[in-house]
Amino acid sequence: MAEVEAVHSLEIGEFQRRFEEPSLPVVIRGGARHWRAFGSWSPAYLQQRLGDIDLPHKVSTSNQHPNFLAASLKETFARDTLPLSAFFEAITQGDLEQRARRLFTGDERFLVQRRNGLTHTDEALAPLLEDLEQPGYFAAERLYTVWAWFSGQGVRTWLHYDNNGCHNLNAQITGRKSCVLFPPSELEAMQPFVLGGPNPAHNCSALDIDAPEVTATLASVSRFEAEIEAGDLLFIPAHWFHSFLHSGQFNSNVNFWWQPDRPASNAVTIRQGFLDAVVRSGIDARTPSPARDLLSQLDRSLIQGH
Repeated sequence: MAEVEAVHSLEIGEFQRRFEEPSLPVVIRGGARHWRAFGSWSPAYLQQRLGDIDLPHKVSTSNQHPNFLAASLKETFARDTLPLSAFFEAITQGDLEQRARRLFTGDERFLVQRRNGLTHTDEALAPLLEDLEQPGYFAAERLYTVWAWFSGQGVRTWLHYDNNGCHNLNAQITGRKSCVLFPPSELEAMQPFVLGGPNPAHNCSALDIDAPEVTATLASVSRFEAEIEAGDLLFIPAHWFHSFLHSGQFNSNVNFWWQPDRPASNAVTIRQGFLDAVVRSGIDARTPSPARDLLSQLDRSLIQGH
């Protein structure tokens, strides 16, 4: 296990040379402390800025999101919608175990998306942008997606890699998180859900990272850990596996994804390219068929590095 390197200041050239180009994570301490959001984003402030909008969000029977130990995929990927005030109340008040069962992330309601030169912003969440700044570590035209996250204490995000092929700067606004990361070279050890199986989340690990037996299994693989405080930025290179444990009473963060100049050549990049090609082909990889079985075998070979 190694600690992710932490720095207190970083120029863009040094960031690109030391971390982006070699695909290495880094924590930039205080990198977001000068934003207006820092010190402002409380539940009361956000309700005042946004109004009592309806907020779709993830719901779990445990603190794990998604909960792949649930009895069915419907339960694993369950969602709900609450007014913003009711959502904030649910994640900050009452029983600690219950607070961790709800999580808002940008795949329910993105903040910004940029595709093919066109920028789309969620009008209801747009006031949040006035409190943020785009980090100066990548060109504005490379921006892909911006998400906001809100959570209570104890939320665990399941071990996964982002399948959009983008680098990510995770800006912690309030609260704090611990993060564990694994490089793409550990793809086989991560045991991702295989194409053709019952679970469609192929970028997610089948391992419950909090299970003691899994901790023992992963003791010999390359592993990085980081503690993220309010105002910090965490750089997660494209296709690195990662999992967060949210430990603040009220946690908010914003993710900035951008496209690399050149995709890295590694096991996850190659495998994700294969998965994307299957989707583009229109082949149904979940219905039993000789084609499905062949695709599943090919995916297993890519995972195992054959």
